[in-house]
Amino acid sequence: MGRANEAGIDMLSLIKEYDLPYEFPEEVLQEARKIPQKIDENEIRNRRDFRLEDYHVFTIDGEDAKDLDDAVCVKKLDNGNYSLDVHIADVSYYVKDGSKLDREALLRGTSIYMLDRVIPMLPVELSNGICSLNAGQDRFALSCLMEIDNLRTSCKVRCL
Repeated sequence: MGRANEAGIDMLSLIKEYDLPYEFPEEVLQEARKIPQKIDENEIRNRRDFRLEDYHVFTIDGEDAKDLDDAVCVKKLDNGNYSLDVHIADVSYYVKDGSKLDREALLRGTSIYMLDRVIPMLPVELSNGICSLNAGQDRFALSCLMEIDNLRTSCKVRCL
């Protein structure tokens, strides 16, 4: 692997020691490469299109994150309540139940964040591509729209 004091060797030794799934099987990568990197325009009619609204969304992932899969929009309403909308990248639209991608993601369970690298749950085509809520790019998301009263005692929730 390299010399003990060489940069990154400590992370490589952890990967080896815990038998972490550092690489994806080729058949999983092939399946991921077949997924289009642009949203299906025909699918938009089945969804609420937030692009058409005066709507400012920001991701809540860390500044150095590569897979931006969570985003929120917060605003004060005219009635004094707050609107909190939470958007999660719609991975389920692309990763079909029982597919090779799905089975690999189930084995991995989550992405693993290390000091100098990430071992992603999904191949880069999804985790940093079509399933990443990158600024200025159209993406599908699962959304939960909430109205919170100013007393913070109740909340109306509507999930899309």
